[in-house]
Amino acid sequence: MDAAEDLSHQLWTMRELLQHLVFKLEVQGLLLSTSRTRWVPFASAEVDAILEAIDEVERARAAASERLTSQRSLPIDTRLTDLIDHLGPPWGPLLGQHRLHLLSLQAEIEEISRANHESARRGLMRSREVIAAMGEAAVDVYDPNGASISLVSASQRLDRSV
Repeated sequence: MDAAEDLSHQLWTMRELLQHLVFKLEVQGLLLSTSRTRWVPFASAEVDAILEAIDEVERARAAASERLTSQRSLPIDTRLTDLIDHLGPPWGPLLGQHRLHLLSLQAEIEEISRANHESARRGLMRSREVIAAMGEAAVDVYDPNGASISLVSASQRLDRSV
């Protein structure tokens, strides 16, 4: 396979994985926003699996990019934007489309991730409030790795009757 074609293929695969990541982050966000937290660990595991696949494709993309820059006698650390300018039609415009789409997906992923993080933070605060309202100082829960940890209430009760 031609190096430019291989790079285009890797970028296309990256786009598909990032689109899948957007979907899974949306599912995760919906679960958090509807307090269906029972399923959040499953959604998180799926997100982690996609991130691992992205790492694999990124290694293949870097190798394809290195091969292409080597064939074109360009420095190995040539950025994609510079490579696009150097290649010209048909590969330059195609790689440019991939780049724009990847940047758009990146922005979308960052926004959804921020929203999910905020929802998770609010959920944690609510659970601490519930624990405090029950008069418990701490409750044992499981972390994402299955280890038992204590969830300690950050809020304090004041006896104002004194």
